[in-house]
Amino acid sequence: MLPSDLLVARKYRDTIYPVYATLNDANLAFAERLIQAFNDHLTKRKWEVEEAIAGLEEQGHNYRFVRGLGVLLERRCQFEVEAAVNPRTLRSRLFHATSREGVPATLRERFRLLRDEAKHHAVSVQAVEDALYADLDEELVLTAFNPIDADALVRQYNLSLTQTLLFRSSEMEFTASGNWQRIFRGIRWLGLIYTIQGRREGYWVKVDGPLSLFKLGHRYGSRLAQLVPHIVASRDWSIRAQVLRRQSDRQLLNLKLDSRDHGAYLKAGEAGIGEAYDSAVEEDFAQRFNALRSGWRLTREPRPLSVGRSVMLPDFLFEKKGLRVYMEVVGFWTPEYLRHKLKQLDGVENVDMIVAADRSNACQQLDRVGRRLNVIYYKGKVPLRPILDHLNSREAVLRETHRKHLRDRKLTFEGSVMTTADIAEQLGVLEEAVKDVLQERRVPGYHLLGDVLISEATLNLIEEQLTQKTEEKALTLNEATQLIEEWGGLRPTRILEALGYGVEWHGIDPDKARIRRKAGST
Repeated sequence: MLPSDLLVARKYRDTIYPVYATLNDANLAFAERLIQAFNDHLTKRKWEVEEAIAGLEEQGHNYRFVRGLGVLLERRCQFEVEAAVNPRTLRSRLFHATSREGVPATLRERFRLLRDEAKHHAVSVQAVEDALYADLDEELVLTAFNPIDADALVRQYNLSLTQTLLFRSSEMEFTASGNWQRIFRGIRWLGLIYTIQGRREGYWVKVDGPLSLFKLGHRYGSRLAQLVPHIVASRDWSIRAQVLRRQSDRQLLNLKLDSRDHGAYLKAGEAGIGEAYDSAVEEDFAQRFNALRSGWRLTREPRPLSVGRSVMLPDFLFEKKGLRVYMEVVGFWTPEYLRHKLKQLDGVENVDMIVAADRSNACQQLDRVGRRLNVIYYKGKVPLRPILDHLNSREAVLRETHRKHLRDRKLTFEGSVMTTADIAEQLGVLEEAVKDVLQERRVPGYHLLGDVLISEATLNLIEEQLTQKTEEKALTLNEATQLIEEWGGLRPTRILEALGYGVEWHGIDPDKARIRRKAGST
């Protein structure tokens, strides 16, 4: 956000528009010069930095644009007091000295006072002179600067213009696609007052602005402005607000922004949002669960759930073939947090949810939601077994449903070789259900070999090739495997076994292993 006197906006009738800086060569080159000026003034005093910025204002750019960039860059700086003597201590000692001896009337008397102080602190007179007012703002020294590239700086400037306008809004409405977890966590963390409505493609959210409130004022306005980066980080978004251009204005102006017309000014590309965990308990659970490779896809911070006029942000979502099971980890809490969480859980309807609760934090209060939700108590870390049991029970029900569906339909296939996983993906059912049904009934023209369905024609061709090759010479396991794969076979060892071949191993090298037809096989 920028100081209000640096806001650049235009008014047309009842609408106000921020005047965004375009990302053209001239603006980017100027931003680069400004960044370099800060780099060049490391170890210089703040007044020298400000003089350099003022000098750049004369290069044809709007002074508000120049000063706005300067404000943003200054926030990336670290200014410190650099003095041989603590300025406050020095001024205090000189004050007491002049109280005793009187204010020096001549330069000679002043020099004597400074010389005495220099002797006391074992420094030079010049060091005392330099330290006297070294803690004033303009005398601070630039000791560190965190640079930024020119493109990012101009986009940040445009974002700050938006935030400055919204600082004086009476209300803000917005929609966004994706990124709702970050948005709602931002709303909650910032303590904003909001109303939400679910839509087919997401949510519509209305946030009360600072001008609609009596006591929150500027502090609340700055919080609302902080929400804007979360909104514009979405792929598609729109913002509608009513704002005052100036505090003295009485007319509310409309502000309309969206990703199609304004997104290119505010952010670069699709910024990835890294996975973040609220606690080590959640991170530990995710790592252990993913290591199991259970077939369930675990998503951190899935799409929010509507709970009345509010939303709930589950910590995890387990997904498998249309099954969706949510999980909320309830760890350390305050009484207010617990009341809020219980209210949310009471409002969850028609949702399969696991609640993992820390036993050491009076979790018996969650027992009353345990009749509808699966409450699992833990100590130290979330256990995997009860969660897997819950997921397996849900999968068992779905497996039986899929089995009945497959039994009621005629199964026909066109390919010569398929895995049961491929078939399940094609039919949109669980692989286990496919295996169950194929084991129960034979598909005409095919053989099921473990998790591979192979046509009789392909199997006969492979058998003919193997018979021909083995009559010419003994085949190694590697040679037989290559031949089977050339004819489209999968899982060569299973095909060899089905055709009555065994493997004679001579050590562990497949090149030395030989295949032979078992006695009694035809």
